[in-house]
Formats: sequence, structure tokens, C-alpha cells
Amino acid sequence: MHATVTRLRARLALVPPGRLRRLLLALYLATAAVDAAGKALAANPAVNRAMSGLVKGERAADLRVAARPSGNFEIFRTASRHLFSQKDLYAEYPAEHSDRFKYSPTFALLFAPFAWIPWPIALFLWSAVNALVLFVAIERVLPASAGMFALLCMHLEVLRAMQNAQSNALVAGLIILAYVFHERGQTLRAAGAVALGACVKIFPLAALTFAVSRRKVLSTGVWFVVIGVLALALPLVVTSPATLFEQYRSWRGVESLDAQMRWFSVMELIHRWSGRTIPNWPIQLAGVATLMLPLALRRDRWSEDRFRLLYLSSVLLFVVLFNHQAERASYLIAFAGATLWFAGEPGAPWRTGLYLLALVSIPLLSTLVPGAIWREPSVMFYRLVLPSLAIWLTIQRELLASTTAVTPSVVEGSAPSATLTEASR
Repeated sequence: MHATVTRLRARLALVPPGRLRRLLLALYLATAAVDAAGKALAANPAVNRAMSGLVKGERAADLRVAARPSGNFEIFRTASRHLFSQKDLYAEYPAEHSDRFKYSPTFALLFAPFAWIPWPIALFLWSAVNALVLFVAIERVLPASAGMFALLCMHLEVLRAMQNAQSNALVAGLIILAYVFHERGQTLRAAGAVALGACVKIFPLAALTFAVSRRKVLSTGVWFVVIGVLALALPLVVTSPATLFEQYRSWRGVESLDAQMRWFSVMELIHRWSGRTIPNWPIQLAGVATLMLPLALRRDRWSEDRFRLLYLSSVLLFVVLFNHQAERASYLIAFAGATLWFAGEPGAPWRTGLYLLALVSIPLLSTLVPGAIWREPSVMFYRLVLPSLAIWLTIQRELLASTTAVTPSVVEGSAPSATLTEASR
């Protein structure tokens, strides 16, 4: 398999970069268009009735659900409307959708453009924005051929995110862009990317640690606080201070209900293996310490492009593995970290084998491989967590290793620095 992957990468490298980029960009946008069109057709009563007579079992149940869309995208749309109408964003609205809104009031405001245009067009645009942010981020963090290879590997996982209208591709892209901006010395933009990501989900705050190896902690922190305060206050353009305060208090109440959940996380893995119920915070604190350990012990490697890129991959995996609310969809972010690690590192059979395990376990078993067994909660838990954890621990080991060789930078606009070759390991 290693030889096959090596030949595939070599053939991709022979394709003119501009042509390959256009093909992959068209693939991502076509995927968004087909997904939106399929959902629009399934929601059409006449089409839904006609299709219901042709399928049975699980597919028939899916069609019944599709007849009345009430998932993530509908939750986001109604939350935006609720913000404008001064309703509690975090209350339950069973007549409108199937779950609660759990993102920030700022996200509800920023989602407004998608809330007021026709549903199929809005769905396509939302999926396209998510895909394009991730697409642009990955192509800016890796050399041309490696970036295109990574985007090819990511496609099925992005497709699955589109099927659930999730925001995880957007979040992953913003974390990567925060890294890219730091590499280019654009501290303000880096802080803005983190702040925007945190408006969607809290854990992109981990991207603030990119400033450590670039020795920009103070300036990044100051800009993040300024932008963060402005972002938190942004909904005041459509609501009163008192109402916004109540929205944040309600949001805090919803988040506190989930504080002891473990979902698809290392905390749940430890719980299953030990049989003990351990609070999340000690395990999460240990995870933070493990994540930051290379930054503390290997200051001599801060100037290495490879060290910083490995740390980016580590952060993308960490924010999912130690997130007590990590769900299946969250693993797009972890898989992005695994893909950057594989595409950006020198080829080795063991690395190929480990990545292929993650490729099969995470996107392939969720999209192309039939069988309900792969979607059983226990099976899904292990096939998501174990490969991701194995890659994360491998990256941490590589971050702590020594290095001797020099190769060019992989991020446009950054200077060459020391990085490790396969022969020196």
C-alpha cells in the first residue's frame, strides 16, 4: 500500500498545479451543489412520495426525515431569526427543529445571510463556504502537490460534513488559517481567525498557542481580546444589551448541561477501559499539558517549519480528542490534522499504514462502505478515537525528537528553517 500511495502522489505531482487545483475546486463545489439539490428534491412532497414507493427500510426512514428538514442547517437558520425577533436562542423549539442551538449569539448574527435567502440556495452557499475556507487554508499551508493530495484525501470527510450541514470544515479551516497568518507575521489576522472560530465553537481557542513558537504571545493576546470583545458585542446591532445578556446567560446554562458528557473523546475511552467515572477536567488538563510539552521542552525547535507544522496537526487532533462534546462530525477536524501530518511528512511505510487506518476508519466507513455495524455507537467510537489518538501520540513523539537537516519552508511567505528528514530519524 505504501508503494501505491507513493505512486499516486508522484502522478499527482506531474499534473500542472493550476489544472489540478481547478479540478479539485470544481469537485468540492459540485459536491456542495449535488448535496443541496438532492436535499431540495427529497424535501419536495411529490418527489418524496414517488421515491418512498421505491425504497424500504432505513432508506425509507431517511426519506421521511428529509420530507421535513429539521437538522443543523435549520437550527442555524431559525436561531438567526430568533435573534432578530428577540427570542431565547437556546430554548427548545420542537415545532421548528430537532435539537437546541448551542453556538454563540454572534454566530447567529453572522449566519443571517443564510437565514433569509431561499433554503436550497442558502444550503449550497453554506456548504460551499465551509468547503472553500478549508480548501484555501490547506492549499496555503502545504506545498502545491502536497496540498492537492491532502485536499483529495479530505474530500469524502468534507462530503459527510455537507450531508449534515455541519460547521466543522469552517472551524478546521479557521484554525489552519490562524496558523498561516502567524507564519506570515500577520498577528491581527491570526487573532481574528481565532476569534471568528471561537464564535462558532469554543475549542479553536487552542489556536492561540501558535503564537508561542512565533514569540507573538502578547500582541496576539491583546488583539484577540480586542476582537473578541467586539465579536461578543456585535449582536447589539440587532438586540438590546439586556436581551443580549440574557442570551449569554442562557447559552451558559445550555453548555453547563453538557459539561459532564464525554461523547467521542479520550475521557470516554478512559471511562470505558477503566470502568471508573472520572471528571473530565483532570484528563483534559493532562491533555493540555501533553500538547504544550514540546513547546516547553523544545524551544530550540521553535524556528523549524516542520516543528510548527507538526504542532498545527497536533492542535487539530487535540481539540477533538479532548473535547467532551466531540461527536462524529467533529472528527473532520481531527482527520484534517492527520491528513496534514501525513501529506507534510516524508514518506515511510509505517506512516502510510497508520494514515490509511485513519482514512478507512473515519471517512471511508462513514461514506462508501455499506453496513449498519460501522454506525453502531460502540464501533463508531473506537474507529474514530483510536486511530486519531495513535496519530496524535505519534506527532507528540515527533515534536519532542531532535532534528538536524534543513529544508525549505512549506508556507508561502515564511523563511526557510531547520526541519527533519526521514534519514535523520
